[in-house]
Amino acid sequence: VLTINAAVSSIYRHTYTCTVVNALGTDSKILTATPPPKVDISPPGGTPTAGESFSLTCSVTLEDGGPLTEDLTVQWEAPVDIRMDSNIAVVINDISTRTRTSTLQYTPVRTSHGGPYTCRATTTAGRDMATEALTVKIPPPTLAMSRDPDATVTLHNGDPLTLTCTIQLDPAVVDSDVVVTGILEGPGGRSTTMIASAGMYTIRLDIPSLRATS
Repeated sequence: VLTINAAVSSIYRHTYTCTVVNALGTDSKILTATPPPKVDISPPGGTPTAGESFSLTCSVTLEDGGPLTEDLTVQWEAPVDIRMDSNIAVVINDISTRTRTSTLQYTPVRTSHGGPYTCRATTTAGRDMATEALTVKIPPPTLAMSRDPDATVTLHNGDPLTLTCTIQLDPAVVDSDVVVTGILEGPGGRSTTMIASAGMYTIRLDIPSLRATS
């Protein structure tokens, strides 16, 4: 005789008892079935600016809200090697017996950190995953203007003048290809340059002969 009795404690969590009876006696085994994990990532659609501190958190619970199981594992898939990136720390916390978080802490975030991030949670009962895209904005460049001759020299109508604009993007946070257009313009003309990576760039505008404006 084989008898299976199921006592349901929630919509997901079940306890099954299997009992075997024959002429020699009785034996029984108990099996507890737990629900699979559930994953959420916050904040959704993060858009930090390169150079800022930022955090991306994966929260894991079980689908019935019950206590987490000991076999739970949480892993990240990222556009960069998290283990080798000195600007990213992984902090795991058990907020309660029912919630575990894995947080990526960026100090600071860099342009190369942009891309899709996937958090996977796995137990023997199943797995779940969530993906969020991190869009890293390019910080405003540092600008400086200079002139030749310098400001101590009084200019007159017909004098030559050279204007130089210096543009700098910090390579410590802008570490991937970018597209930036630098423009220097005024009554004496216009000059442009294309910026494709971090570093210091200059735009020079030569004015052969100044003209007085009314």
